Amino acid sequence: MEQTKRYEFKLIIFEKVLDTFEKSLKVDLGKFSEIELDTFQNGQVQKFEYCVEICWKTIKSFLEDVHGLESVSPKSAFKVFFQTGSIDEETCESLFEMINDRNRLSHIYENDIFNEIYKKLPIYLEILKSISTIIKNN
Repeated sequence: MEQTKRYEFKLIIFEKVLDTFEKSLKVDLGKFSEIELDTFQNGQVQKFEYCVEICWKTIKSFLEDVHGLESVSPKSAFKVFFQTGSIDEETCESLFEMINDRNRLSHIYENDIFNEIYKKLPIYLEILKSISTIIKNN
């Protein structure tokens, strides 16, 4: 695969996982039993975690391919993405919060934290979709 096409390939994958994440958030949860609801919500959170991972790796490839800039972690990728003028400070801060929440979900197994972050999923979806649009339009 050509170096200049790498971020475009990742963007296609990112858009596909965003689509399934968005569809999962539109499901009517009122029809599920308690255990089914728990299982489905955990699946939605897993889709969120996967989207965040693909997002930062897409940004990383975009920065390398388009700007010749390197980043080694999600937060460094978001910071460099901001420094290129691709996103504003508020979006950058939201990305930091999103990665922190993703990390909290992966390392802390408390129901209150899960529920707090779960409520943010629709907001995070919109941020992730905006990142996809920004990259696509550059």
